Amino acid sequence: MAKTARKNRLRNARREARELRATMRGEGKRRKTRNLDMLGLILRNGSGSHGDARKEQNKKLGRKKVSQDDY
Repeated sequence: MAKTARKNRLRNARREARELRATMRGEGKRRKTRNLDMLGLILRNGSGSHGDARKEQNKKLGRKKVSQDDY
């Protein structure tokens, strides 16, 4: 997959934040809910737990270094 340009990454982040705020107000589309059956299969022990990639991605999203270019 091609790398997204910085301008577009910022634009997409602003758009996603705007959509999230609208969703929390009860407007626009609703966020996708987790499929708990599949989540249980991913997290169960057996051939080794693969962890919850979506949770890790969201956790790391807010912990990046902040640079002056972000503003």
